[in-house]
Amino acid sequence: MKIGLALGAGAARGWAHIGIIKALEKAGVKIDVVAGCSIGAYVGAAYASGKLDELEAWSNSLTEWQVFRLLGVGFKRGGLASGEKVFDKLEKDFCAQTFEEMNIPFAAVATDLYSGKEVVFNQGAIGQAIQASCAIPALFSPVQYENRWLVDGAVVNPVPVNQCRQLGADFVIAINLSADFRPQRIAEFAKEHEENLKKSEEVVERNASSFVKQWFASDKRDSSQQNPPPSIIGVMSSSLEILQARVTRSRLAGDPPDILIEPQLRNVGLLEFHRAKELNEKGAESVDRLSAQIAYQLGI
Repeated sequence: MKIGLALGAGAARGWAHIGIIKALEKAGVKIDVVAGCSIGAYVGAAYASGKLDELEAWSNSLTEWQVFRLLGVGFKRGGLASGEKVFDKLEKDFCAQTFEEMNIPFAAVATDLYSGKEVVFNQGAIGQAIQASCAIPALFSPVQYENRWLVDGAVVNPVPVNQCRQLGADFVIAINLSADFRPQRIAEFAKEHEENLKKSEEVVERNASSFVKQWFASDKRDSSQQNPPPSIIGVMSSSLEILQARVTRSRLAGDPPDILIEPQLRNVGLLEFHRAKELNEKGAESVDRLSAQIAYQLGI
Protein backbone atom coordinates (compact mmCIF):
# COMPACT_ATOMS: atom_id res chain seq x y z
CA MET A 1 0.00 0.00 0.00
CA LYS A 2 1.36 3.40 -1.03
CA ILE A 3 0.89 6.14 1.59
CA GLY A 4 0.55 9.80 0.65
CA LEU A 5 0.96 12.87 2.84
CA ALA A 6 -0.98 16.06 2.03
CA LEU A 7 0.59 19.06 3.77
CA GLY A 8 -1.82 21.98 4.12
CA ALA A 9 -1.35 25.74 3.92
CA GLY A 10 -1.16 27.95 7.00
CA ALA A 11 1.80 30.38 6.81
CA ALA A 12 3.81 30.25 10.08
CA ARG A 13 1.63 27.42 11.38
CA GLY A 14 3.27 25.24 8.75
CA TRP A 15 6.28 24.58 10.96
CA ALA A 16 3.95 22.14 12.74
CA HIS A 17 4.34 19.92 9.67
CA ILE A 18 7.90 19.16 10.74
CA GLY A 19 6.80 17.79 14.10
CA ILE A 20 3.97 15.85 12.47
CA ILE A 21 6.24 14.21 9.89
CA LYS A 22 8.78 13.19 12.51
CA ALA A 23 6.08 11.82 14.79
CA LEU A 24 4.61 9.78 11.93
CA GLU A 25 8.02 8.34 11.11
CA LYS A 26 8.58 7.51 14.77
CA ALA A 27 5.24 5.69 14.77
CA GLY A 28 6.45 3.52 11.88
CA VAL A 29 4.59 5.26 9.03
CA LYS A 30 6.50 5.17 5.75
CA ILE A 31 5.51 8.04 3.46
CA ASP A 32 5.71 7.19 -0.24
CA VAL A 33 4.46 10.41 -1.88
CA VAL A 34 3.99 14.01 -0.72
CA ALA A 35 1.86 16.91 -1.96
CA GLY A 36 2.03 20.37 -0.40
CA CYS A 37 0.38 23.76 -0.59
CA SER A 38 2.02 27.06 0.44
CA ILE A 39 4.09 26.44 3.60
CA GLY A 40 3.16 22.78 3.15
CA ALA A 41 4.97 22.87 -0.18
CA TYR A 42 7.99 24.53 1.45
CA VAL A 43 8.26 21.89 4.17
CA GLY A 44 7.27 19.11 1.77
CA ALA A 45 10.06 20.00 -0.65
CA ALA A 46 12.62 19.75 2.14
CA TYR A 47 11.20 16.43 3.34
CA ALA A 48 11.04 14.92 -0.15
CA SER A 49 14.67 15.98 -0.63
CA GLY A 50 15.85 14.37 2.61
CA LYS A 51 16.63 17.74 4.20
CA LEU A 52 13.97 17.97 6.91
CA ASP A 53 16.50 17.93 9.77
CA GLU A 54 18.36 20.88 8.26
CA LEU A 55 15.11 22.82 7.82
CA GLU A 56 14.12 22.08 11.41
CA ALA A 57 17.43 23.33 12.80
CA TRP A 58 17.22 26.55 10.78
CA SER A 59 13.57 27.28 11.58
CA ASN A 60 14.19 26.70 15.30
CA SER A 61 16.96 29.30 15.23
CA LEU A 62 14.83 32.12 13.78
CA THR A 63 14.14 35.23 15.84
CA GLU A 64 11.41 37.80 15.26
CA TRP A 65 13.87 40.25 13.75
CA GLN A 66 15.40 37.62 11.44
CA VAL A 67 11.92 36.73 10.17
CA PHE A 68 11.23 40.39 9.45
CA ARG A 69 14.46 40.72 7.48
CA LEU A 70 13.92 37.48 5.57
CA LEU A 71 10.47 38.57 4.41
CA GLY A 72 11.95 41.61 2.67
CA VAL A 73 9.17 43.97 3.72
CA GLY A 74 8.59 47.07 1.59
CA PHE A 75 6.67 48.29 -1.42
CA LYS A 76 6.71 45.42 -3.89
CA ARG A 77 4.66 45.08 -7.04
CA GLY A 78 1.61 43.03 -6.10
CA GLY A 79 2.63 42.47 -2.46
CA LEU A 80 4.02 43.97 0.73
CA ALA A 81 7.09 41.71 0.77
CA SER A 82 9.31 39.80 -1.62
CA GLY A 83 10.24 36.75 0.47
CA GLU A 84 13.13 36.14 -1.93
CA LYS A 85 15.62 35.37 0.84
CA VAL A 86 13.30 32.68 2.23
CA PHE A 87 12.99 30.92 -1.12
CA ASP A 88 16.67 31.34 -1.96
CA LYS A 89 17.47 29.64 1.36
CA LEU A 90 15.22 26.71 0.45
CA GLU A 91 16.85 26.26 -2.97
CA LYS A 92 20.36 26.55 -1.61
CA ASP A 93 20.19 24.47 1.57
CA PHE A 94 16.97 22.49 1.92
CA CYS A 95 15.87 20.88 -1.31
CA ALA A 96 16.90 19.30 -4.59
CA GLN A 97 17.10 21.45 -7.71
CA THR A 98 14.43 19.51 -9.59
CA PHE A 99 11.44 17.34 -8.78
CA GLU A 100 13.13 14.41 -10.49
CA GLU A 101 16.10 14.56 -8.09
CA MET A 102 13.94 14.22 -4.96
CA ASN A 103 14.01 11.08 -2.86
CA ILE A 104 10.24 10.57 -3.07
CA PRO A 105 7.60 11.84 -5.55
CA PHE A 106 6.42 15.34 -4.68
CA ALA A 107 3.88 17.84 -6.01
CA ALA A 108 3.12 21.48 -5.15
CA VAL A 109 0.00 23.45 -5.99
CA ALA A 110 -0.50 27.11 -6.89
CA THR A 111 -3.38 29.18 -8.28
CA ASP A 112 -3.67 30.95 -11.63
CA LEU A 113 -4.56 34.50 -10.59
CA TYR A 114 -6.76 35.23 -13.61
CA SER A 115 -8.41 31.90 -14.45
CA GLY A 116 -8.72 30.66 -10.86
CA LYS A 117 -7.48 27.24 -11.93
CA GLU A 118 -5.29 24.99 -9.82
CA VAL A 119 -1.74 24.76 -11.17
CA VAL A 120 0.25 21.63 -10.30
CA PHE A 121 4.03 21.38 -10.23
CA ASN A 122 5.55 17.88 -10.20
CA GLN A 123 8.43 18.04 -12.67
CA GLY A 124 11.25 20.36 -13.69
CA ALA A 125 12.90 23.05 -11.55
CA ILE A 126 11.67 23.30 -7.98
CA GLY A 127 12.46 26.88 -6.90
CA GLN A 128 9.85 28.87 -8.77
CA ALA A 129 7.21 26.22 -8.07
CA ILE A 130 7.55 26.62 -4.30
CA GLN A 131 7.62 30.40 -4.51
CA ALA A 132 4.39 30.37 -6.52
CA SER A 133 2.71 27.96 -4.12
CA CYS A 134 3.66 30.24 -1.18
CA ALA A 135 2.67 33.57 -2.79
CA ILE A 136 0.15 34.63 -0.13
CA PRO A 137 -2.12 37.27 -1.74
CA ALA A 138 -1.26 40.85 -0.69
CA LEU A 139 1.77 39.70 1.34
CA PHE A 140 3.99 38.22 -1.40
CA SER A 141 4.10 39.29 -5.02
CA PRO A 142 2.56 36.86 -7.54
CA VAL A 143 4.98 34.74 -9.55
CA GLN A 144 5.10 34.86 -13.34
CA TYR A 145 5.34 31.39 -14.86
CA GLU A 146 4.80 30.48 -18.54
CA ASN A 147 2.88 33.67 -19.26
CA ARG A 148 0.66 33.23 -16.20
CA TRP A 149 0.59 34.98 -12.84
CA LEU A 150 0.42 32.54 -9.95
CA VAL A 151 -0.48 32.99 -6.28
CA ASP A 152 -0.86 30.80 -3.19
CA GLY A 153 -2.37 27.39 -3.86
CA ALA A 154 -4.51 27.83 -0.74
CA VAL A 155 -6.89 29.98 -2.76
CA VAL A 156 -8.25 26.86 -4.47
CA ASN A 157 -6.75 23.78 -2.75
CA PRO A 158 -5.33 24.34 0.76
CA VAL A 159 -4.88 20.61 1.55
CA PRO A 160 -4.02 18.81 -1.71
CA VAL A 161 -5.40 15.34 -1.03
CA ASN A 162 -6.21 14.92 -4.73
CA GLN A 163 -2.59 15.45 -5.73
CA CYS A 164 -1.45 12.63 -3.43
CA ARG A 165 -3.88 10.35 -5.23
CA GLN A 166 -2.59 11.61 -8.59
CA LEU A 167 0.88 10.55 -7.48
CA GLY A 168 -0.44 7.05 -6.87
CA ALA A 169 -1.27 7.06 -3.15
CA ASP A 170 -3.72 4.37 -1.99
CA PHE A 171 -3.96 5.82 1.52
CA VAL A 172 -3.77 9.57 2.27
CA ILE A 173 -2.91 11.29 5.53
CA ALA A 174 -3.90 14.97 5.38
CA ILE A 175 -2.78 17.85 7.63
CA ASN A 176 -5.27 20.70 8.05
CA LEU A 177 -3.74 23.73 9.79
CA SER A 178 -6.92 25.83 9.72
CA ALA A 179 -9.14 23.53 11.77
CA ASP A 180 -9.27 25.99 14.66
CA PHE A 181 -11.16 28.56 12.63
CA ARG A 182 -14.82 27.77 13.25
CA PRO A 183 -17.55 30.44 12.98
CA GLN A 184 -19.25 29.19 16.14
CA ARG A 185 -16.03 29.71 18.12
CA ILE A 186 -15.35 33.30 17.03
CA ALA A 187 -16.70 34.82 20.25
CA GLU A 188 -14.57 32.48 22.35
CA PHE A 189 -11.36 33.41 20.55
CA ALA A 190 -12.05 37.09 19.77
CA LYS A 191 -10.17 38.42 22.79
CA GLU A 192 -7.25 36.04 22.26
CA HIS A 193 -7.02 37.00 18.59
CA GLU A 194 -7.00 40.69 19.48
CA GLU A 195 -4.14 40.15 21.91
CA ASN A 196 -2.12 38.29 19.26
CA LEU A 197 -2.62 41.10 16.75
CA LYS A 198 -1.50 43.64 19.32
CA LYS A 199 1.60 41.56 20.04
CA SER A 200 2.43 41.39 16.31
CA GLU A 201 2.11 45.15 16.00
CA GLU A 202 4.44 45.65 18.98
CA VAL A 203 7.07 43.52 17.22
CA VAL A 204 6.78 45.66 14.11
CA GLU A 205 6.90 48.82 16.23
CA ARG A 206 10.20 47.69 17.76
CA ASN A 207 11.87 46.51 14.59
CA ALA A 208 10.46 48.23 11.53
CA SER A 209 11.33 51.50 9.88
CA SER A 210 8.74 54.27 9.98
CA PHE A 211 8.07 53.54 6.30
CA VAL A 212 7.00 49.97 7.05
CA LYS A 213 5.17 50.88 10.27
CA GLN A 214 2.75 52.93 8.22
CA TRP A 215 1.67 49.72 6.45
CA PHE A 216 1.74 47.22 9.29
CA ALA A 217 0.77 49.16 12.37
CA SER A 218 -0.69 52.50 11.38
CA ASP A 219 -4.25 51.65 12.38
CA LYS A 220 -3.99 52.92 15.94
CA ARG A 221 -6.44 51.40 18.36
CA ASP A 222 -8.65 53.59 20.51
CA SER A 223 -9.27 51.80 23.80
CA SER A 224 -12.48 53.77 24.24
CA GLN A 225 -13.97 52.07 21.20
CA GLN A 226 -15.93 48.93 21.90
CA ASN A 227 -14.88 47.37 18.59
CA PRO A 228 -11.66 49.06 17.41
CA PRO A 229 -10.61 48.79 13.74
CA PRO A 230 -8.07 46.06 12.90
CA SER A 231 -4.59 46.72 11.55
CA ILE A 232 -3.60 46.00 7.96
CA ILE A 233 -2.01 42.71 8.99
CA GLY A 234 -5.10 41.92 11.05
CA VAL A 235 -7.39 42.43 8.07
CA MET A 236 -5.19 40.34 5.80
CA SER A 237 -4.64 37.45 8.22
CA SER A 238 -8.28 37.19 9.26
CA SER A 239 -9.48 37.33 5.66
CA LEU A 240 -7.06 34.59 4.65
CA GLU A 241 -8.14 32.45 7.60
CA ILE A 242 -11.79 32.74 6.57
CA LEU A 243 -11.03 31.93 2.94
CA GLN A 244 -8.75 29.02 3.72
CA ALA A 245 -11.04 27.47 6.33
CA ARG A 246 -14.07 27.54 4.04
CA VAL A 247 -12.22 26.21 0.99
CA THR A 248 -10.56 23.50 3.09
CA ARG A 249 -13.86 22.23 4.49
CA SER A 250 -15.35 22.13 1.00
CA ARG A 251 -12.41 20.30 -0.57
CA LEU A 252 -12.06 17.77 2.25
CA ALA A 253 -15.78 16.99 2.09
CA GLY A 254 -15.51 16.27 -1.63
CA ASP A 255 -12.26 14.30 -1.41
CA PRO A 256 -11.81 13.09 2.18
CA PRO A 257 -8.45 11.69 3.29
CA ASP A 258 -8.15 8.36 5.09
CA ILE A 259 -6.72 10.09 8.16
CA LEU A 260 -7.09 13.78 8.98
CA ILE A 261 -4.68 15.40 11.44
CA GLU A 262 -5.71 18.82 12.77
CA PRO A 263 -3.27 20.36 15.26
CA GLN A 264 -4.58 23.00 17.68
CA LEU A 265 -2.85 26.20 16.57
CA ARG A 266 -5.41 28.95 17.10
CA ASN A 267 -3.01 31.25 18.97
CA VAL A 268 -0.34 31.35 16.25
CA GLY A 269 -0.28 34.44 14.03
CA LEU A 270 0.21 34.54 10.29
CA LEU A 271 3.84 35.71 10.45
CA GLU A 272 5.04 34.19 13.73
CA PHE A 273 7.69 32.06 12.04
CA HIS A 274 9.95 32.46 15.07
CA ARG A 275 7.77 29.99 17.04
CA ALA A 276 8.98 26.92 15.15
CA LYS A 277 10.06 24.87 18.15
CA GLU A 278 6.68 25.32 19.84
CA LEU A 279 4.87 24.47 16.61
CA ASN A 280 6.95 21.31 16.13
CA GLU A 281 5.84 20.14 19.55
CA LYS A 282 2.19 20.92 18.84
CA GLY A 283 2.44 18.99 15.58
CA ALA A 284 3.89 15.94 17.32
CA GLU A 285 1.15 16.13 19.97
CA SER A 286 -1.55 16.04 17.28
CA VAL A 287 -0.11 12.77 15.96
CA ASP A 288 0.10 11.30 19.45
CA ARG A 289 -3.63 11.94 19.95
CA LEU A 290 -4.38 9.82 16.89
CA SER A 291 -1.69 7.20 17.38
CA ALA A 292 -4.12 4.36 18.07
CA GLN A 293 -6.23 5.18 14.99
CA ILE A 294 -3.15 5.48 12.78
CA ALA A 295 -1.73 2.18 14.00
CA TYR A 296 -5.07 0.40 13.52
CA GLN A 297 -5.80 1.74 10.02
CA LEU A 298 -2.28 1.08 8.74
CA GLY A 299 -1.85 -2.22 10.60
CA ILE A 300 1.33 -1.05 12.29
